[in-house]
Amino acid sequence: MRHEHLGWLLGRADLLFAEGVTRAMHERGFAGIRLVHIALIRNVDENGTRISDIARRAGMTKQATGQLVAEFVELGYIRLVADPDDGRAKIARYTAKGKRLLVAIVASIEQTEAAVSNTIGAAKLETLKATLGRMLST
Repeated sequence: MRHEHLGWLLGRADLLFAEGVTRAMHERGFAGIRLVHIALIRNVDENGTRISDIARRAGMTKQATGQLVAEFVELGYIRLVADPDDGRAKIARYTAKGKRLLVAIVASIEQTEAAVSNTIGAAKLETLKATLGRMLST
């Protein structure tokens, strides 16, 4: 098939995994989390991250990132603070509610990985993770 090249398979696998994590988040009471929020969550460090750095890491425009950040501020997961090194820049930091979200995300990732393990087997999952880890470290 024309779509079975590595890039397409990795992209589809990433999307399916993110959808699984999102569903698990909903089950844990975080109903406001949408698939697009995963890009934000993946790129905000626990101690806070500049909006411009989030945008660069996520491969998004600053405007799109700003929109996602505004949604997360409204949902109460992050707050914006002035960057002490650059008064013009803003840093997104997790609130207490946001830190609870991070704990739920870890559990949701574990739940989603367990579902993958049930599908392909634990040994194959560990091999897949190790292989992808090697690929990404080169």
